[in-house]
Amino acid sequence: MLDKPLDDIDLTDLDELVQEKWPEGKTIDYKRDMYGGSDSEKKELLKDVSSFANTSGGDLVIGVDEKNSIPVGIPGVSLTNVDAEKLRLEEIIRRGIEPRIDFAVHSVSTSTGTTAFIIRVQESWIFPHRVVFGGKFGEFWARNSAGKYSMDTTELRRAFTLSETIFDKIRAFRRDRVAEVIAGNTPIVLREGGKMILHLVPVESFRSRITLDCSQYNSLTTQFPPLACGGWDRRINLDGHVNFGGGRPGEASRSYTQVFRNGIIEAVAGDVLEEIRDGERSAFHPKWCEKHLIAGVKAYLASYQEHRIRPPIGCFLTLIGVKGAIAVAEFGGDVYPIDRDVLSLPELIIADLSSEPTALLRPLFDLMWNAAGCQRSYSYDPDGHWRG
Repeated sequence: MLDKPLDDIDLTDLDELVQEKWPEGKTIDYKRDMYGGSDSEKKELLKDVSSFANTSGGDLVIGVDEKNSIPVGIPGVSLTNVDAEKLRLEEIIRRGIEPRIDFAVHSVSTSTGTTAFIIRVQESWIFPHRVVFGGKFGEFWARNSAGKYSMDTTELRRAFTLSETIFDKIRAFRRDRVAEVIAGNTPIVLREGGKMILHLVPVESFRSRITLDCSQYNSLTTQFPPLACGGWDRRINLDGHVNFGGGRPGEASRSYTQVFRNGIIEAVAGDVLEEIRDGERSAFHPKWCEKHLIAGVKAYLASYQEHRIRPPIGCFLTLIGVKGAIAVAEFGGDVYPIDRDVLSLPELIIADLSSEPTALLRPLFDLMWNAAGCQRSYSYDPDGHWRG
């Protein structure tokens, strides 16, 4: 796979593949000619693409000539309508692989007026995928250094088991970390009271594909700010790097963000409850939570992009110490005390790091308000548009 964002790849990058004699392998494959419209060529495209998704992801480069798996030139493909060809490829892939995969198609103009195409396929988190053509299910394909091959029964059984195991591990991690926060076993001492816990868990983290360089002290400090803090301190710890703030030196902090070496983020903020005057009730401010979650997720996803951490990302929101609190609803509606001490909201899967957090997080915000007896988040109008 080319070590560059897909949309930034140009002819210079393809020329470098030829000059450096970069061979075909597990994550890159060259095709001189475009896949045609016959059934056999469409199936070949689907086999090639699905094999990347079922293994480690990769780039399928069309319009590059090769000899003995070594690129020797970039003749490109002669086309009258490049956009139409991209749409054709996308349609074949979307309709011909089950379950659907995460991929993108990028075109590069050559010096001779032809076009090269790169189909970038992300490693899948719901593999294995199989080819579907003419309403019939076909084989499962994977890749090794020699190219694609049909998976046998043993490999399929292992793939299905691994896919399920990854999700079990992610959920177990979230469950264990929430228990640690409840018990007070946190990297930074936090103030007593209700807390908001955000976990962002890249699926890659559970395949040993990420190792953050925690010596990047300054960049990690600014890229992963603690929630609801205007200023903060930082330090390296055994798990990675932690930013924390909201308290005077020597006192308990208000918030911290732990960045684990494998790319997982744990952001915890206190002060989510406010005591009501009679001392018997606590006020819960969902809009305060929404504001800081949106700002935090926006910063974290942008930082993931900088560190080349790929989706999918599991997003988990948990509120603890909130039983009996009453939500402050500025736009009316009935409210009731929250009926449990731990609100463990269902996971979201983030498939695109450029997603707008206000739209992305709305399902979690609605559930947060539901817990307090409200119909929905009042930060959105009836049509679902964010109004802050």
